[in-house]
Amino acid sequence: MSLVGKPVYHIHDVNKIQFGNVIDEKMENTWKWVKVNWKNGTPTNIYNAPTVNTNSNWYRIDTIQVFNPNSMIYDLQKL
Repeated sequence: MSLVGKPVYHIHDVNKIQFGNVIDEKMENTWKWVKVNWKNGTPTNIYNAPTVNTNSNWYRIDTIQVFNPNSMIYDLQKL
């Protein structure tokens, strides 16, 4: 299943969250990687995790979360 066009988020530096859309995907070894167009700034990689490349915007699939923005907004409005 292609993730291109899907909204995603990535949590980094313990308490920061970035939102974007998948613009490309590839397989590397046995892992799917996605390239993301970040909408509210590019995540950092202060821990030098090998599962993200902030220079090229490629992120291993287990480091991002596909989500439904409308559902998230609905849940946040309950706060």
